[in-house]
Amino acid sequence: MVAAGRSYDRRRDAFLAALAERGVTAYGRSGINVWIPVADETRAVTTLRDAGYAVAPGALYRQATPPGVRITISPLAESDISPLADAVAAAASSPPEWGRTVR
Repeated sequence: MVAAGRSYDRRRDAFLAALAERGVTAYGRSGINVWIPVADETRAVTTLRDAGYAVAPGALYRQATPPGVRITISPLAESDISPLADAVAAAASSPPEWGRTVR
């Protein structure tokens, strides 16, 4: 059990560092979950789903905090940290799509 906890700590810390390198604010001091504030939960969840990642909308876990997504790092392989951080950075910063662009 101690070894599993250390493994989660390593992956969580590496994921948080990878997000920070990409300018993404995230929270997770312990455990297997990382909380990432986003402007639009639905857009972030959809963008990450389309990139092949399943994340949970924060509305399921929050009462009085701003929007965000929850990512569980327990199944995350170390080789997946960088690609997931790239996808999260894109999802957290992608502009809303309100229809077609008029030129």
